Amino acid sequence: MEAKASPNRGRSPTSSPSASSMTQIRMIVISVTCAIVVSVVNNAIITKSLLSNDHWSSSGDRSYDTPQNNPETWKKLTKDQHINTFWWPSPEEYGGILGKIHDFQNPSDCSAPSTKFFVWRSRSDNENDTRGLTAWAHAASSHMLHALTDADQPGAGHRILINDDKLFPMAKGCEHGLETRECYFEPLTNCKLSDVDDYETADPKSSNIKILSKTDEEYDRNVRTLYTSDSIWFRKVKDMYSWTGLGFNSQHSTIHMTAASLAYYFRVKPWLRKEIDERLRRNIPLDLNPQRTIGVPIRRSDKCRRHAIEGSAPGEMECPPLEEYLKKVKEFLEFDPRIENVIVTSEDKSACDEFLEVLKKELPSLRVIQNIGDVQQGTGSGSKLEAYTEGSSNAEVVASALTSLHMHMRARYFVLTSKSTWTSTIAVMARVYGFASEVIVFDIGPNKNTFAHLARRGCA
Repeated sequence: MEAKASPNRGRSPTSSPSASSMTQIRMIVISVTCAIVVSVVNNAIITKSLLSNDHWSSSGDRSYDTPQNNPETWKKLTKDQHINTFWWPSPEEYGGILGKIHDFQNPSDCSAPSTKFFVWRSRSDNENDTRGLTAWAHAASSHMLHALTDADQPGAGHRILINDDKLFPMAKGCEHGLETRECYFEPLTNCKLSDVDDYETADPKSSNIKILSKTDEEYDRNVRTLYTSDSIWFRKVKDMYSWTGLGFNSQHSTIHMTAASLAYYFRVKPWLRKEIDERLRRNIPLDLNPQRTIGVPIRRSDKCRRHAIEGSAPGEMECPPLEEYLKKVKEFLEFDPRIENVIVTSEDKSACDEFLEVLKKELPSLRVIQNIGDVQQGTGSGSKLEAYTEGSSNAEVVASALTSLHMHMRARYFVLTSKSTWTSTIAVMARVYGFASEVIVFDIGPNKNTFAHLARRGCA
């Protein structure tokens, strides 16, 4: 009897899998799919947890939110995940020019005869020095470049910039240390004043010491300890990249060197970091998209002519009317209809309140973000901050101002006046270290110096 042919005869055993094989394949696919979904969900939950205020403050102890107390969690956060928490470029982790400055400023042996210093002296009447936060930072930046290049003679080696320990006007009444710059900011160097040659105790004829009588005075590069003049001004370095080993100015960007030196100066102490962090959590929404945000840092008060507050700097310009700020905000909205937010800050409360009312009336769909709790002391001068606002301390004024700077780092479009080093610094730092790309600036009170060019267009 002839057997019936099998329907699978002549076919490869794998060409038509059995039912059990198909079942196994389906189970594998389902398992892999589930694993992917679970991973995505878990990552989303972790990210949300890391970004959530509750994640950090459920115990009521915000000191938990520090790299020192919770380093493993902080390592998981990218800059973008710090949208409403403190972030500032760390020299140790960020590297680049910022890291190079840190390395040069912190030598292994500060007492070695070969270690040279540039001592930043306070003015003789430093208690009445009216410079504000960014004016001090710009002086530090310029002195830093002088030290790093030894005034355009990098072949002679570099110097360590170190500031003296005289009173820092904005640190009067400091509750976190001495009334010096270090009340608020990390030291410029790990070296101490005891490492430098003290001109007050040294032999007047010592070849190890030179005190500059003016900013551009020439000096022997072999001198171990060089002191600045007591002027508020500084020597302009011609080739700011010569100390890096990367070539010369013509090959590199001025703005990156400038921003890095400012970032190094503005490294805040842990107590101030915590204060700024709390304010950012209070002010910046978790869903803020920096790419869709305008920054309007209004600089008025002592910047404007006819300003008159005792101890405050006199006005130096005709400040642009608030209508100009509004006009440029509208032009940004016409350019990019995706814009959702506007960050508005000012040291001048009356100007800020007036502009907020105009925004509410003219552009009600824009979400307005303010620096809630800002002292708004009514001046950018730093000599008598404690006298300008009743019940407020110098520390509160400094924390308020730096919070405004950090808030604007989360914007893409800016309306400002470059005649102010404050607002220009905001634009420069946003261009290099900010949270948004393609920063664009409307300068409604233009200046004509190099720093104004960097703020306005990103190049000199």
